[in-house]
Amino acid sequence: MKKILLLFFIIVVFSGGLMAQESESSSLGSKIYVGAKGAYGIVDYESIISTTKDFAEMTFDNISYGIVAGYNITGNIGVQLEVNYSNYGADNIIETYIYSPGSPALQTYGGTSVVDHVNMDLYYLDIPVLAKYTFSELGFSPYIYVGANWGINILGNTTIVRKLSEGQEIYRDYKDDITGRIRYYDIAPVGGVGFKMNMGSLSLLIDARYKHGFSNLSNVDNGLGFTNRALWISAGLVYNL
Repeated sequence: MKKILLLFFIIVVFSGGLMAQESESSSLGSKIYVGAKGAYGIVDYESIISTTKDFAEMTFDNISYGIVAGYNITGNIGVQLEVNYSNYGADNIIETYIYSPGSPALQTYGGTSVVDHVNMDLYYLDIPVLAKYTFSELGFSPYIYVGANWGINILGNTTIVRKLSEGQEIYRDYKDDITGRIRYYDIAPVGGVGFKMNMGSLSLLIDARYKHGFSNLSNVDNGLGFTNRALWISAGLVYNL
């Protein structure tokens, strides 16, 4: 998580320098905008047990995409709503957080087939509701925002990788549906910085967003659990109505 926060801090400082160059403000030409966006995410999971720092390794190449709509209340203040389909990956999880130690999924078979590692992928419908402040409405318009993200659990699965020691190391993997082992929804605060580049009736949106999960995502009643944090870098194209 510290790496994610450091990267987000660097982005904020860099964006703040750009915002300082844009001191003028004017009224928005368009009140409403709609469009589509895609994002690349870095995700980190942490255990809720204080003696265990990480539930899994940090993952990269997480993808999110969806639609965006906004309404400019004044020349600087607006609201933005998104609906995104998001993948949150986790590598080398502590598998006993998801499965009981005696689960058939974790057992050794024939004395040779043992679990080497377990990865996890969670797929959410993310619905962030954001309050947005735009510093100016020129050709290049920096902005910041804060809000809350409502994440709805659509699908969860693990990839259990087994090592077969039969004279040589052979690996086999299979997927297991764990949707019911993950809580149905998660509400987390989000904040971000970005800029809008106006191109007539179209605008390009580029931003960095940090989501800080506080809620235990596990739906398994074993006294264990985990939360996640994510940094998303996104780009979108919107039409100004």
